[in-house]
Amino acid sequence: MLGLINFTHSDPLFRAFEDQSDIVRDTPKKLLEMLLGGKIDCAMISLLEYYSHRDVLELVQSATIHSKNTTMSTLLISKENIIREPMKIAVTEHTKTTAFYLEMILKKLGITYELKWSQKRDANELLEEADYALVIGDEALKVFASQYVIIWDIGTQFSSLYTRMPVFSVTVKRKDSDCSTDIQQLDSAILKSREFVEKCAVEDSVKLGISVSILRQYFRIIRYNFDSEVLRTISFIESIVQ
Repeated sequence: MLGLINFTHSDPLFRAFEDQSDIVRDTPKKLLEMLLGGKIDCAMISLLEYYSHRDVLELVQSATIHSKNTTMSTLLISKENIIREPMKIAVTEHTKTTAFYLEMILKKLGITYELKWSQKRDANELLEEADYALVIGDEALKVFASQYVIIWDIGTQFSSLYTRMPVFSVTVKRKDSDCSTDIQQLDSAILKSREFVEKCAVEDSVKLGISVSILRQYFRIIRYNFDSEVLRTISFIESIVQ
């Protein structure tokens, strides 16, 4: 059984599967729990979580969630267009990789900060806890239909400062499992996913309450393939977290 992230970014990939009956869609955190608990054999999870569980998980060179630079779904937001130090930032606990990139950015720029981890995801609720909020996935996309100020697109800042593609999620398997059939189907879905972008853009615009044009732009940005630039980022982050 294969686990896919239930954020909008994975919708065209999910649609591209001919047989969706053996696919579980959930948050990266829940998929990791299912992997470690032996309920599923392979899944897409946060890149940072992979580094923390290499004793039992193995990287598979298949589907990823990355972009060339801009992501649109990893945003540092505020109610005001200003940076005040120390920056107090509410961070949803549903992200590890994006928070890691944010800290890399802040340190590189010499900005003092304090992260406040939260169980909440919604931009409104996070900004009740701090002056700034890190939002990801669907909650970040909803910001484009809100009054909030986008301070940074995390992908853009990371790419600019570190000359690497921002990679957020990777495919992994349990070392004691054989996922060859699932991975073959996943690789096939990557190739077919572009065929479903328009349908997903229309449907997701209704679901999220944002314009179809924003979703079309988003799906042009998000990439699933595993290539040398993805591996370059993975190796770079691995050298830091070791």
